[in-house]
Amino acid sequence: MRPHIIVHILQSIDGKVAGKFFSSAYDLVGAYGAIRDELDAECIIYGATTAAEVLSGVHAGRPTQVRRPVPPGDYVAREADFYFAVVDPEGTLRFDAPDTTRGNLKGHVVQLLREDVNPGYLSYLRGIGVSYVLAGRGSFDAELAAEKLLQLFGVSRILLMGGGFANGTFAAAECVDELSLIIAPVAEVASGQPSLFETVRGLRANPLEFELAEVRQLPNSGLWLHYMR
Repeated sequence: MRPHIIVHILQSIDGKVAGKFFSSAYDLVGAYGAIRDELDAECIIYGATTAAEVLSGVHAGRPTQVRRPVPPGDYVAREADFYFAVVDPEGTLRFDAPDTTRGNLKGHVVQLLREDVNPGYLSYLRGIGVSYVLAGRGSFDAELAAEKLLQLFGVSRILLMGGGFANGTFAAAECVDELSLIIAPVAEVASGQPSLFETVRGLRANPLEFELAEVRQLPNSGLWLHYMR
């Protein structure tokens, strides 16, 4: 058993999820947030890079790690009404506090880590009260991480909101149930910018097929495309 997972993304018309097009798509940000609220999830998952960009008090760069013995297994610091889970397998982020915000949303942080992450990093997280789950040794196990979010935190419905590698990690594990795509009528036309689903080089995953459930026209020639598996 795992939560129901919806990819919710604002992207350019050529499939980019980062780049200069965001300045042209500003008028769609409100619709993006309104549809996010409409989808009514209990948790948002971000990749580490995106989390450091959009969440308050979350910073790129490993903290000073204190080597204290830690109990084996996962760590639930506390229960909350809402969670921000971060795909950060190697433990690359530091935090000002165990809770964070994005806009009008406030939630408790749950780090999604590999089992072989540095124990000093686990000591750091416990010291500041950030929860974590361990999933996969050598490579991150997205399906197991999702299962633990349900088992340990009671999360049954998740929005997966980028970046491209976080989306691709769960898609490759066939852990995506819906797509909620806000399409900005702008072509990014830039190499090096991530697309909706990115994976590590050489990874071969099964294609995911979806059926169109709803189309909604948005202001300024934007579109909402809602797909179901």
